[in-house]
Amino acid sequence: MGAHCGLPDDRRISEVLVEFRAALPPGRVTLADIVAALGDRTIGGILLVLAIPTVMPVPLGVSVLFNLPVLLFTFQMVRGGGTVELPAWLLSRSLSSEATIGMIDGILPRLRAIEGMLRPRLPRLTTARFERWLGLICFVMAAIAITPLPLIGWLPGFGLIIIALGLIEHDGLAVAVGLGFAVAAVIFAAGLVISLSYAETLWRMLPPSPL
Repeated sequence: MGAHCGLPDDRRISEVLVEFRAALPPGRVTLADIVAALGDRTIGGILLVLAIPTVMPVPLGVSVLFNLPVLLFTFQMVRGGGTVELPAWLLSRSLSSEATIGMIDGILPRLRAIEGMLRPRLPRLTTARFERWLGLICFVMAAIAITPLPLIGWLPGFGLIIIALGLIEHDGLAVAVGLGFAVAAVIFAAGLVISLSYAETLWRMLPPSPL
């Protein structure tokens, strides 16, 4: 199952998610269910759905479930070719309908607000020619987001979502803003790693506490 560069469906992603929420399969929802709901969407549509859990208060492990496909997805963007495929073993992974509803309800107001600001502009940043560079940047952000450190996933998660929306709406300015989030995410991650390493060094230098 793959995502293609064309976007024959002119509905906005928020409208698609509302329809999907109203017709959720009972029990569990797989990645394949979500991808199928998007139809023949752009790479940005799939990237958006996979990135949403990164910025949502979801149960432990759910973000990793979606960030691993993002890593594979963006790696294939780097390779180019216009079509991105997810393996069957990942598409079969699932979460509860309740968790899915919670994520959709949590993201919809923000998603609609962002969509209202988007319009076609700076088309060069949304073309297939720029896809490989975007894939590389998104791959780095997904790698940062999947790192098991506190608060590290928020900046790259928002960056991925904004880039995805920019691709969907052909808004190069939104893509550029997402790239700004990518730079901030790298700086924040580097600073956090350095700070934790320094704190650990200081801790080890402290004399042992007297009993």
